[in-house]
Amino acid sequence: MQQNEAYVADIPSVSGMSPNITDIGTMFKEWAWTTYLKTPRHKLLSRKLKIEEVDIQLKWDKVRITSLRPEYTEMGTNGNQVHVLYDSKYKNSTDDEQEQTFRAEKETVSTATTKLTKGFSRDINVGIELTLPPDLPQTSKAEASFGHRLYVDNEEENTIENKVKWSVDTKITSRRNLVTVAELAIEETSSKYVFSMDVKLKGTILAVIQDARGQRRHLMTVQGDVATVLRDIKDKDRFGKLFNAQINNSRTVTWPVSGSLHLKYGVSQTVKISSLELSDS
Repeated sequence: MQQNEAYVADIPSVSGMSPNITDIGTMFKEWAWTTYLKTPRHKLLSRKLKIEEVDIQLKWDKVRITSLRPEYTEMGTNGNQVHVLYDSKYKNSTDDEQEQTFRAEKETVSTATTKLTKGFSRDINVGIELTLPPDLPQTSKAEASFGHRLYVDNEEENTIENKVKWSVDTKITSRRNLVTVAELAIEETSSKYVFSMDVKLKGTILAVIQDARGQRRHLMTVQGDVATVLRDIKDKDRFGKLFNAQINNSRTVTWPVSGSLHLKYGVSQTVKISSLELSDS
């Protein structure tokens, strides 16, 4: 296995969606390719291939990504909205009151939409975790819908949907010569936030280089310390255009990230009872 500590990608790697998001996946692939080109030919046992003839796969198993606690700013709320999920009508054309059983079971969909506006991306899930905002209405309902953590995939809007079941089993009185209407209604809340936080990266990145032709022969595996590789790239980035992450002596990268979060979820259920004249039904 080839050990490398100081090769650097020469091409600025910025995500296509936003100039504030650095594509570290592309950076590490360029670093691996540069390492391959700098390796003496006799160690490769074959002619060096062209970039279009190879496939470079990154292995993130030995890289630990830790999300610190986010800071949230609420950007607005659509308030609470009530939706009727189910209704049932009971016609009582007798002169006596009747007792009816109202049973219903329905599902709603809670959504959490995340978007990264500043930070880093890679060729798989970016690995950023968010705790829920502390000032959410009905926090226990939000946790029931989304759990304690949310995951930010990338700089594109990504919506997570979770189904929540609501049910009712109650007795109602159907009054004489009336139509009694029972409704199962759900109250939903919707809030929008922006967040900022630090994300730490530490560990070893592996790049497997294969011949993309034919049998995909293994050419070389390159490994390097994440902080060392990124420090080398940052040192050669004279104008600071690629990223502003901090790299300390313990080989930990601290990367500031920010983005947006939009939550919509149900907070309560209500059974509404009303009556109509028989002729109005």
